[in-house]
Amino acid sequence: MLHFGFKTTLDLLSWIVVFTLGSKILATVTVLAVDKTARDRPGWGSKLWWLTKLTPLIAVPCLLAIAVLERDDQLVQLFLALGGFVLVAVPLTIWQRHRRISRYRSAKT
Repeated sequence: MLHFGFKTTLDLLSWIVVFTLGSKILATVTVLAVDKTARDRPGWGSKLWWLTKLTPLIAVPCLLAIAVLERDDQLVQLFLALGGFVLVAVPLTIWQRHRRISRYRSAKT
């Protein structure tokens, strides 16, 4: 199996998790530093906001795969619950943002 320069599949998955969650933290700190109108406008604020929503969708399956490869049943259950939370929370947050943007646009006209 290809490991892309990593010794094992666990190493690859671990680094994917570290990179995605690290980028989420940096993007979240940056996005929270500006007001909502700046992050809703097209440009870097919007891209960073989307980054904070998409990175968990990448990290959680990798965490689940790590738990399965390690044969740790408690971690599998934990990451399945975390995955369920992410599958509910991310679309709700995206829906709230779209609603906020549409209200802002309708108030402008």
